Amino acid sequence: MINIAITAGGTSESMDGVREITNISTGSLGWHCLEAVLSKFNTPSVADFHVHYIHTRNAIIKGLAENDKKKVSFIPVTDAESVFQAVDKLTKEVALDYFIHSMAISDFTFSYLVSHVKLAREIEALQHPDGFTAEEVRYLLENPRSRYSTGEKISSDEDILVGLKRTKKVIPLIKKNNPNTFLVGFKLLVNVDETELLHVANELAEKNRCDLVVANEASAIGETNHQAILVKGKKIIARAVGKSEIAKLIIDSMLKN
Repeated sequence: MINIAITAGGTSESMDGVREITNISTGSLGWHCLEAVLSKFNTPSVADFHVHYIHTRNAIIKGLAENDKKKVSFIPVTDAESVFQAVDKLTKEVALDYFIHSMAISDFTFSYLVSHVKLAREIEALQHPDGFTAEEVRYLLENPRSRYSTGEKISSDEDILVGLKRTKKVIPLIKKNNPNTFLVGFKLLVNVDETELLHVANELAEKNRCDLVVANEASAIGETNHQAILVKGKKIIARAVGKSEIAKLIIDSMLKN
């Protein structure tokens, strides 16, 4: 049995049950990768296979043929923490042959809301004859006593500060739990040239033991004109335009391995 995992979509970090921190990822490339897997693997020459599709609620999900439905397990997630838990569980329970990690996971999640005025008063209260230290201010900014409590109505009559904290990184889990998995990582940068894009893609590969990295620059993203480079062994091995073509090249590169 060949086991393949794909992540798709963008996470949503809840602030107060009404507001969320989200990103614009539609999960379209992840779905194209699923379609490319089904197309490539559904042949008599390929052994039995199964796809574990981890997706957010805003990710594109299309209809599948009845035979294809049997080959795919859908695993819904919401925020970065739920993705971390889902990937940790899957990689510990299943010996994955391939992992295509295309999901856009938030680097930060909600921590607190606090009034500008109240926070300023807290900082002012730190004053003593010797002044206050940067460490005291840092601790206060991480844990303001006057923060809004969960469920408390937020006043629209005052400006507020939103506190964010870092989320746990998901991609290191994959090789940690499944060292032999062929890992496809993704890197999106803004306003950089190809030299810098290649440099950062190689850094991602080295840090997380990615076997292949799909890298692109934000201005070159679209459904039909999505441009990307595929990086393996510190070199650009392919260029593609269009999400369908990118997905096909990813699967071809995986199978060559």
